[in-house]
Parts: sequence; structure tokens; C-alpha cells
Amino acid sequence: MTLVAVDLDRTLIFSPAALGPLADDATLRVVEMYDGAPLSRMTDRSWQLLTELMDRSQLVPVTTRSTLQYQRVELPRVPAFALCTNGGTLLVNGRPDPLWRAESLAIAAESAPLAEVADLFGTVADEPWVKLVRDVEDLFTYLVAVERSAIPVGWAEELTGSAERLGWRVSVQGRKIYAVPSGISKESGVVRLRRHLGSDGPVFAAGDSLLDAGMLIAADHAIRPAHGELHDVGWAGDGVTVTGRAGVLAGEDVLDWLLSRSGHS
Repeated sequence: MTLVAVDLDRTLIFSPAALGPLADDATLRVVEMYDGAPLSRMTDRSWQLLTELMDRSQLVPVTTRSTLQYQRVELPRVPAFALCTNGGTLLVNGRPDPLWRAESLAIAAESAPLAEVADLFGTVADEPWVKLVRDVEDLFTYLVAVERSAIPVGWAEELTGSAERLGWRVSVQGRKIYAVPSGISKESGVVRLRRHLGSDGPVFAAGDSLLDAGMLIAADHAIRPAHGELHDVGWAGDGVTVTGRAGVLAGEDVLDWLLSRSGHS
């Protein structure tokens, strides 16, 4: 069985701020609504390519989104498997798998408790540069700054050191700063799913963020867009392809690449 593990935000779906330039003949399709307004889009061609990819391969969305945030996203059909909360939650035909969650909580418990890391965010939660702080399904926590430039110089680095001593990893994604137990990751989620399914086929992966890097490296074949956190730091994993375009059109490039390779495996 071929698994195609694909990040969502800024890899397949795009907010208005992330769309980038459009080709003259490109048309957009709304794939997520929030509070009654369109939030995320992809091109109509990407929708067609994704439909074909889902027909040919075992496509697995792999996202840091919570389950509820993921369920807002419209795909051509409900995938048989999806990994939310950075791999900590497995959805089977759209429904959370309780055994997977129990295993994830046990893995997370090998690091310091969430409350200890939440306290690190709590020390700045009332600062004017902080928009919000959220815990996600008892697995990890994140902070959203008003603007990335408003994050105090050196604060993220100090947080990283404190979190690492507790067995947690910190990742800065634009205005968001995530703290995640070291055992909960997209790559470990894909490895667990592969084992769960008894699959020995190749794994393809796509993603744009620092939280995707391990998944891209662990995959047999991988691609990343020419934008996003990985692109901004010049990240180049061994054998990882980079799209020729950026923004929403990179979503087409990702799907073209995946379909031309994994769709015939």
C-alpha cells in the first residue's frame, strides 16, 4: 500500500494572505468556511488533481490542526485516515480512534506534563504582543502573537531551551509558536499509521513548515513548496524536491508531482 502523507495549510489549501500570484486562467475553489466567511481555497485544477490522487492512492492528511479545525476543511471525499494534532489524533473515516489517542497520551506522558509547559506561555499570556494561547486536545500548546515582529527578541530561543529541558520541542510558524512533546510529531504519526495498517509500501510526503521537516526526511519520496518556513530558512532535505512555483499554484505542482509518482506505484 502506498501512503501519501500531505500537510494541508500552505501545502494544499491557502488563506487569502498565502495565495500568492495567480495564473491568468486559474480559478479558485473555497474549501473552508469559518464564521460564515471563506477562509481557505485551492485552485479548481488542484481539486481535480486531488480527486484523482485520492482515487489512486491512500491519501492521508497530516496536520497540526485540531480535529474540529480539520473537520472544517472540505476535500473531494472523507479520507479513510487522517492525522490531526501533529500526529497525535487518528481519524478513521472521519471519526477519532480512541486507542490511538490513548497511545498518544502515553507517548506525551514521557515528557513533562502539559501544565508545566503551559506555565511558560502563561508568563507572557497577558502581554500586549500576545493575541491568544491555546492548549490542543491535551496534547500540546501554542501561542499566537499579534504580529511576528512583535515577539520579543530572544524570547522564542529562551522558551526553546526551557521546553527542551522538559522534553518538549518548540517550533515558530509565522505568528504562531508551538510547543509539542518530543514523542508527538508528524513523522512518528506516519510511522505509527504505517505499522497500524501493516503497510510495507513506499511513503510519499509533502509539507511546507518546520513541523513537516521530519516527515519529509522520513518519507521515501518528498516534495515541499517554494514558500513557507522551510523555504524561508533555505531548508533542503536529502532528495526532497522543491516546487517551481509558490503560493496556491505550488499546490498544483505538489499534486502533479505526487500523482505522477505515487499514483502509479
